[in-house]
Amino acid sequence: MRLLPLLILPGLLALPVSAQKAKPAQKGAAADKEAMIKWDGEWSLHASQSDTVEEQIDDFLKDQNFAMRLYWKKKLQSACRGFNKLDILAGESFSVTMGKERPIDTPADGTEADWKRSDDEKFKVTLTRNGPTMIQTLRGDDYTLKYVYSMRKDGDSLALQVTCTHPKLDNPFSYKLVFKRND
Repeated sequence: MRLLPLLILPGLLALPVSAQKAKPAQKGAAADKEAMIKWDGEWSLHASQSDTVEEQIDDFLKDQNFAMRLYWKKKLQSACRGFNKLDILAGESFSVTMGKERPIDTPADGTEADWKRSDDEKFKVTLTRNGPTMIQTLRGDDYTLKYVYSMRKDGDSLALQVTCTHPKLDNPFSYKLVFKRND
């Protein structure tokens, strides 16, 4: 008879622990998580984790004939510029500075804004955010650049996927840059 209570006792002690279930996430939790994402800061290129733009362009154009390869290489080099530094200021609007380029100022609500690059090329720019992802779209006269910023879980690094589309290209050109937070 003494053995029976000793066998039942551990089961009774475990009962309150197993009866507790995880509480479902509250509706405001997603909004709190988005508010916790800190886009602000100075970021430096992490070259070993990033694509080299020139190599990506050469690989993308390898099946083109010589003349088309020269033509598209010049076009893509002009459109897809490499940069080692990224500065982001977030608030009611977002200001993103890529290297020594002029800041791209866009409202955070997705409203379209005008931006002129340092070579005087004009773009219509929009920005949307969804949790750890921010998408900036730049529409020029004959091509579109899409910058998809993905904050990594550590909050100290982000991946930037750049995609260039042109109506005369069969496929979009794309490359990835990874940045580490300086501050």
